[in-house]
Amino acid sequence: MDEFQQSKSQTLAIAGTFTTDPLLPALQFVLHEVGLNLDIRFAPYHQVFQELLSPTSLLATNANGVNVVLARLEDFARGTEHIEDKIDTVRRTAIDLANALSHYSEHANAPIVCYVMPPSPYTEKALALEIKIGNEELVERARTLHGVIVLSADAFLDTENFYDRAADELGHMPYTEEGYASIALTIARKTHALFVSPHKVLVLDCDGTLWQGVVGEDGLDGIAITVACKRLQEFAVEIQRMGALVCLLSKNNERDVLEVFNKRSDMTLKLDHIVAHRINWDPKPQNMASLAHELDVGLDSFVFIDDNPVERELMRSELPQVVTLELPPEDEIESFLANLWTFDKVSVSDEDVQRTNLYRSNAARRALEKSTTDLTTFLASLDLVVELAPLEEGDWARAAQLTQRTNQFNFTTFRRNEVELRALQRSGFTLLRAKVRDRFGDYGIVGLVIIKDTINALAVDTFLLSCRALGRGVEYVILRRLGEIAASRALDYISLPYHLTHKNRPAYAFVESVVSDFRIDESKGAVYRIPVKRACEIYFNPGIDSTTLVDSYESKQRKAERGERMADRSPPAGQRWIHYESLARSFVSPRSVLDAIRTAKAPARPLLHRPKVHDTFVERELLVLWQEMLDVDGLSVDDDFFAVGGTSLIAARMIAELSRRFGVKLPLSVIVESPTVRKLSRHLQNHRNPRSEILVQLKSGSQRNLFLVHDGDGETLLYLNLARHMPDDVAVFGVEPRRLPRIPLAHSSIEEMAAFYLKEVRKRQPCGPYFLGGMCAGGVIAYEMASQLIRAGETLTLLALFDSARPRAPMKRREARHPLRKKAKQLVADARNKDSRRFAIAESIMLAIAKKGLDVLHWRFRRILDCAKALSLRARLLLLEQVLERGCSWPKFVPELRSQDIYNNAAARYLPKLLTISPIVLVRATKGEGSDTPFRDIYADDTFGWDTVISNVTIIDTQGGHSTMFREPFVASLAQSLMPFFQEERPSIASGSVDKATYLDDELVG
Repeated sequence: MDEFQQSKSQTLAIAGTFTTDPLLPALQFVLHEVGLNLDIRFAPYHQVFQELLSPTSLLATNANGVNVVLARLEDFARGTEHIEDKIDTVRRTAIDLANALSHYSEHANAPIVCYVMPPSPYTEKALALEIKIGNEELVERARTLHGVIVLSADAFLDTENFYDRAADELGHMPYTEEGYASIALTIARKTHALFVSPHKVLVLDCDGTLWQGVVGEDGLDGIAITVACKRLQEFAVEIQRMGALVCLLSKNNERDVLEVFNKRSDMTLKLDHIVAHRINWDPKPQNMASLAHELDVGLDSFVFIDDNPVERELMRSELPQVVTLELPPEDEIESFLANLWTFDKVSVSDEDVQRTNLYRSNAARRALEKSTTDLTTFLASLDLVVELAPLEEGDWARAAQLTQRTNQFNFTTFRRNEVELRALQRSGFTLLRAKVRDRFGDYGIVGLVIIKDTINALAVDTFLLSCRALGRGVEYVILRRLGEIAASRALDYISLPYHLTHKNRPAYAFVESVVSDFRIDESKGAVYRIPVKRACEIYFNPGIDSTTLVDSYESKQRKAERGERMADRSPPAGQRWIHYESLARSFVSPRSVLDAIRTAKAPARPLLHRPKVHDTFVERELLVLWQEMLDVDGLSVDDDFFAVGGTSLIAARMIAELSRRFGVKLPLSVIVESPTVRKLSRHLQNHRNPRSEILVQLKSGSQRNLFLVHDGDGETLLYLNLARHMPDDVAVFGVEPRRLPRIPLAHSSIEEMAAFYLKEVRKRQPCGPYFLGGMCAGGVIAYEMASQLIRAGETLTLLALFDSARPRAPMKRREARHPLRKKAKQLVADARNKDSRRFAIAESIMLAIAKKGLDVLHWRFRRILDCAKALSLRARLLLLEQVLERGCSWPKFVPELRSQDIYNNAAARYLPKLLTISPIVLVRATKGEGSDTPFRDIYADDTFGWDTVISNVTIIDTQGGHSTMFREPFVASLAQSLMPFFQEERPSIASGSVDKATYLDDELVG
């Protein structure tokens, strides 16, 4: 995308009424993908008015780029308490912001994109209505201002997934990562339209593209115009109305194709929309070049769409300047066309609307040129009229367009937008536009001259003429008129600079043919100091002009007909189609942009070579979150947040995410107080419901309670996602372990735990029916709680064991992993292989013996360490029993026990009692790896040992692994499997009252 490359000094300046820094990653990435190397800079927080009004602001001093304002009216009412005051603030701000934009427009040095954002979904209804009215008034006013490009709220994909209320409250970051990516994608596309000229010509294949089928074989009625084909035709009509030229390029019989356009009433694209076509059996690259010659448009302005991969590759090979695209499958075409950036433009001029008619008129001139014997006779027959006058209000867009597009007859090739042209006028320059007409019709505005008086000369800044007016004598008229203007101002000469480019040879040929005597060579080209008297005597006479000048003016079509070589001398454009196709097919949503960023950055992400040690569910979840937020792999629980790249913005986003995942609201300062995963995990564990040390409410409800017992690490927050999926009338409580100072689980037996927890449960719910459950270790404790409830004569509706195994349940036999045994098996296999070499066998034996020796040493060393640890652990467990029995404190000099160690000791001595009637459901995870491995891959029988104490266990398999089944998106399946137990009409089950097998058959089978 060579033509996309921009100077690195160009700046994209952004001011917003909210925190805008999170836009940077997505904005940088997308702009880089399209080849725009812009310096992205952010104005100070919430300084929109200052940026628009101050002459020294970032936006005001940005004279070589584009500015962006992101405005949310509700941000100005932030902190206001009463709704009446908020509404009044919004009304006043909408007016003030429109006035500030008007002031900016009058003094602007760069165009500004004003993005008026919709109100947040959590805004009060009355205020949201007022914001909507204010937005509409602001947009209507801004659209009347020159240099202001308005994006209304409709441009923002307004979904609740794009808003982040917690981050808004913490750091005034109202959008999620996807929301910011959506804004960045919109800004990038509009910036691309400002910096990159749109393509001029869309060339379409017919069979398989404009319709399905082959008209030459299937006939007029046999082809199908599908919904996707119709959308492509609508797209072609849409861009044609905006100034693009539409052509046909098809290997076909011309009569068959034209018959489709004339007789098929369901064709949206009509022949009136087509400016030219090549329908024959010649090679398509040859036909494409012929179209370029006829239209006198460079090949790098063409976009070609064809369903045939062979034709596409041939076009890309022979004419790489053409952007050749493949249409995606029919169900993706709507999205593809909506995200095709090739024809984007900032504004549509009158010439754009009339462009197809203008080229048709030019075709008539070409026909006359072809029939005329010489150029002089042809030009004399045109009856040409040239009007040179100051720009009118409706001419600015076209004038800016000419500076961006004109290459051949352009003396200085200064590219300017409308804002920059208006700024030139304010600084004293005179801008003149050239309108031309002849007997075939109006050319429109085809030329632009920018001049300024100096001490004794008329200095020319810009002198350009559209290629479709070249060779008509217009340039002679303009230069003579400049001489007359200089004479009327009593100036001595005209100063006309020429900057050499690889395309503006016609401009040089012209000026050399008329005033070469006044050339002063310079490093970039030359300056022609033309005396006023000489300029006033310049007239067009092609009969006596030099051969070089006439040759440079003659149309490409006329040269081609004379058999001259028409090689395009412009540098190859590269594989631009890859970038445009990627944009249209891959960057179709904010999520796709974020995925592309993560994929691109993955190899370069820093890796901290430290173990990712975590002891609890919360620590594990926090590690994942930190690595996502910080974009760093290999974090440990003791890495400092700020030392590994954390910032206040990332902290605000992370605290907001913690609120969603764990249901706790924390102040932003918590990251300073607890800057590591380990400390933050402890903070979360201590952030409990003050009404109870044991029961933590994970979800509110009105009628029924579900009690979920902590896992072996003492965690209950792992049930938070499941709680959110429970019915509205079901309250969910996490049963926390009893904790004492430096003792994470203050019980020495499963029976004691269950009895203690039941006291707390029955304070909340004195009698049944009860709903109990627990994951892994929590399932074992919940089982004992259910046993005690049944023995007490209480009613139990559900006991859910989530990937939980009976203590001492038999495990699957694992294949021997001893390295020597493995090596021996391999040696036997090699020996049986006829192709095995004796040397290879001997070498393998030697390696195996050496490895065996090292393994023995390693095994013995590990055994010594394990024995030492076991002795230490056993001693501390005995100490725990004494501490709990005597009610004393844990000694400070003794290392603390882990919750898992205490539970394992208790479980090793636990003998579950037989339950014969309680409804027990074993929920098994199905897929996971490492620490997330499902128990069904570990234990020998399908019930994980529970069939020895439960006569009929109902097994439900759910998605996810041992712990990830409680995470999104797997938790939805888990919750759905439990829904039958919460149906209102199902009777409660008391001890001995309902046959269990009948209940399970009615409710769960199938």
